[in-house]
Amino acid sequence: MGRSTVHYADKKTNNILKKLHNKLRPAGTPVQRVEYIIELLLLRIFETKLKIDPEFKEIRKLFVGENETKLFYYLKTIDSRKITHELNVNFFPFYGNILNEARKVLKTNLSIKLQDQLVLIQEVFKNSNFTNNVQSGNLEEVISAVSDIDEARLLNTDLLGDAIESALSEQGGTKDIGLYRTPDHIRQFMVGLIEPTIKDTILDPACGTGGFLFDSFEYVMERITLEDSWPGIKAHPELKNWFKNYFKSSTLDMPSFDESTQFYRSGVLGIEYLGMIRKMAAVNFYIRGLNPNNIVQGDALAMFNYSFQNSKSVILANPPFGAERDQESYPNVWKEFSTESETTILFVKLMLDSLKVGGRCAVIVSEGFLTWENSSAKELRKMLIEHADIKAIISLPQGVFVSKNGQGPKTSIIVFEKGRPTKNIWYYQVDNDGYTKGTNRTPIEGCQLVEALELFHKYIKKGMFPKNSKNSYVVPVEQIKTLDPRIKETIRKDTMESYKIKYEIQQEKLLGGLDKKLSENKIDIISYKEELKQFKIAWDSKCQNEIANRIDKAYIYSFNISTYISDVTNKQISKWRLIARDYLNNENLNIKVNEKYKILSSAKEEEIIPTLAKFDLKNSLESDIVREYVSKYTDVNSNIYEKIKQIDNIFKMGARYPLVSIEDVCDYAKGEAKAEGANDGPYPLVVTAESRKSNSKYQFDTEAVCIPLISSTGHGHASMKRIHYQKGKFSLANILFAIYAKNSNTLNMNYVYHILRYKLDKLFVPLMKGTANVSMKIEDAVKVSFPLPPIEVQSDITNKINKNVSVIKGIDLVLDNWGLIFDNIDLKHSKETLGKLIKINLHSINPKKVFGEDEINYVEIKSVKNGTGIIDYGNKVIGNKAPSRARRQAIPGNVIISSVRPNLRGFAFLEQVPPKTVFSTGYAILEVIDEDILDPMYLYLCFMYSDYIMKQIVKVMEKASYPSINNDDIKSLNIPLPSINEQRKIVNRYKQEKSTINELYKLKSISEQNIKELINFIWQDEKN
Repeated sequence: MGRSTVHYADKKTNNILKKLHNKLRPAGTPVQRVEYIIELLLLRIFETKLKIDPEFKEIRKLFVGENETKLFYYLKTIDSRKITHELNVNFFPFYGNILNEARKVLKTNLSIKLQDQLVLIQEVFKNSNFTNNVQSGNLEEVISAVSDIDEARLLNTDLLGDAIESALSEQGGTKDIGLYRTPDHIRQFMVGLIEPTIKDTILDPACGTGGFLFDSFEYVMERITLEDSWPGIKAHPELKNWFKNYFKSSTLDMPSFDESTQFYRSGVLGIEYLGMIRKMAAVNFYIRGLNPNNIVQGDALAMFNYSFQNSKSVILANPPFGAERDQESYPNVWKEFSTESETTILFVKLMLDSLKVGGRCAVIVSEGFLTWENSSAKELRKMLIEHADIKAIISLPQGVFVSKNGQGPKTSIIVFEKGRPTKNIWYYQVDNDGYTKGTNRTPIEGCQLVEALELFHKYIKKGMFPKNSKNSYVVPVEQIKTLDPRIKETIRKDTMESYKIKYEIQQEKLLGGLDKKLSENKIDIISYKEELKQFKIAWDSKCQNEIANRIDKAYIYSFNISTYISDVTNKQISKWRLIARDYLNNENLNIKVNEKYKILSSAKEEEIIPTLAKFDLKNSLESDIVREYVSKYTDVNSNIYEKIKQIDNIFKMGARYPLVSIEDVCDYAKGEAKAEGANDGPYPLVVTAESRKSNSKYQFDTEAVCIPLISSTGHGHASMKRIHYQKGKFSLANILFAIYAKNSNTLNMNYVYHILRYKLDKLFVPLMKGTANVSMKIEDAVKVSFPLPPIEVQSDITNKINKNVSVIKGIDLVLDNWGLIFDNIDLKHSKETLGKLIKINLHSINPKKVFGEDEINYVEIKSVKNGTGIIDYGNKVIGNKAPSRARRQAIPGNVIISSVRPNLRGFAFLEQVPPKTVFSTGYAILEVIDEDILDPMYLYLCFMYSDYIMKQIVKVMEKASYPSINNDDIKSLNIPLPSINEQRKIVNRYKQEKSTINELYKLKSISEQNIKELINFIWQDEKN
């Protein structure tokens, strides 16, 4: 996953930590430097606790006399050349055996708490050794730097975490040891939501350096003592002030001795996979007086067993997203999905099962978790709403989790309580978490975490809900558990149709057997009819079961709020109510959407408006059903349908979302791309050394969309197709411009990429000016407007488009490799010049003379879809108005070849030709001379799938001044020519597989249409 690597310590401490890192750089790898930093800080921390911690009073006598030289301050008094020797020979062995050393001078037994802490000290220093790579002069400066850290920082913050982040801030450092942290203010916010008490058993199964655990412990202590020590000095001031006021109004009684002892012994527990990180967590526990033994090293997923189940009352965690698993399967966590690859799913399942009834959990998940459509994710979301009360889903800003390499994933916090099913979910969108964006975050005003806490405690915790607002919204769980009735209807229809075919085949077999038995008097007519009846009953039952199974699998249980909130405005609602007011009543609120849809589907004309009035237009699904229904009947003439037109017009009031210009929401600059990357799709952008020197302010560590400023053709189409979404850095040039979000909390640049890319011709091509050098001015381009929905909708649209793009790419990969059979044919068989086997363009006509005013099918150069062999005959023109290029006719069995850019494979085989069809002269129409030598379909397949022929075509194109081939070029091509029987075998194989290929084309077409509909959904009512 990508947790935060941003530290929030004060500037002085940050500088000290950076100095530690720089001075220890010669000492070895980032991991080795981390070890050294931990050990030196721990020596200083031990000395500080010895001085001010009452628990350490009983061993102060250990450091009287010669052992006084074992305290950290002594290292500052000795010659720098002796520091390494002093640490290795005197300090580390002493602290590696400190428990026994303490027993030598004490007359009484150590307290359990102190003993636990000394055991940890021994563990850390048992095998410590500073190598010769640690230069003595540098080490003297390191000791001095550690001495400069304030004691308050040593004991009251996650200094170890800050130190590690500073030491590993260069690229790859954190990855080397697996350290990724949750920012302090997010941890504190989550602890404030859950409100752990001293009676709780608190767990973090992926605890890292222990932040959630020690924050929970200190929260518990603060509620009891009111010492104003939590959250600490690093806390956001607005958040700290909220907690201070809340604590004053909700103090707790002092716990009993037994409660305190139990809480120390087993109240705060953590599991960490990596040994070094587990050590840091244990040290953090030691600093705060918790039991270091409660941090266990291991794979929490593998360790989960029956003893964990129903055993914890609080879980706070930020589990790894998409991490590598330690085992191939985890049947102990989830038998049904034991090989689940997404660790987030396994961890959340573990948390749900680990909680006892009434237990509370706050967990950070990636935004994708809310909508993933894999079976395990859907099943887990279903389990959460059925077995837990999901109190809240709080969406965090994109910039919360960042690193030196850029922004991490968009995340949300899910808060739930185990034991009773969910009735409503409160959603809260955090746009401002109280810090600036970027890697060096500083506090700003307007922290919305404060409002979220206030609303949660005032309403959500008490089972009430605040009024819906821009950032706060309540969704009834029934909406989440509802499947679109139109999907159900489609499933029923498709399943019944497929089963009907199977039924008829099986029935025919049954009838054959029964007829034979009847003719042989083995059964009578009554038995004959009974068997038929039972057969039908069994098949009907089988079909209904299959329908039920498919419908059950279709449920998503999406937790994404944008799925449920419609885009209908209050103004539209008001106008809707004027039409529906005579039919509105409270009973409508109790009717579920499936029932409403069923009534609407069979409504008579006079029942339509009263039925539509039952739908809630604020509900996204119900609004969409009404929108779709009325759009189908706007052309019908009657009084009832006049009202339907009025309803349709309500949906069409203005743009669906507000329009913003690029310059309103984006910053921009000119940019440059690698020449070899100049093609459709993302390509790398580079920062040159020159641009770093001269214009460093234009090097962006952000996401951007790059749009060409200069066209390579007179109309701007060629390069205007090259719009790119890029995550990385850019340099200045003059061939494109990069736009990037002013506020990543409100603008998803991937969304911008899609929304602009599909409207390039309409948005930017008209801005292209000039003749020889066609170009577009930036000041014109940035005035282009586009619709801007809420960030959740942007993300949802982007995710859906990306899914369809993935399907298209997958199908293209299959189709590109499908014709591999020709690799062998190209190599095995002799070749023949095509001119000896075909004739070209035998039938040319003048459509104006032949067809006059009759309508004809004109197959223009765009009518054959590249790489598919599919012809669109839908282009109708009048014969005497036909374009001058409409000249050629063809007959069944001909092969048509696009002579313009033939490398795109605009080829087709004519199995049949509709009457009055004329082809463009941009096609070469090939007719085989002797079909006993060359099969026409085989000829088509060679053009479509033979790399041998395509290489020849490309070679011819490269020599031409224009990317095309002429008739002589085609005749000069060599074609692999096996025997006619082998050609026909190839053709027969193609025909057998063609249905599968056609289904792939259909699926690709569906995905392309889905993308188009998603884009049109956003651009609705804009004149494109």
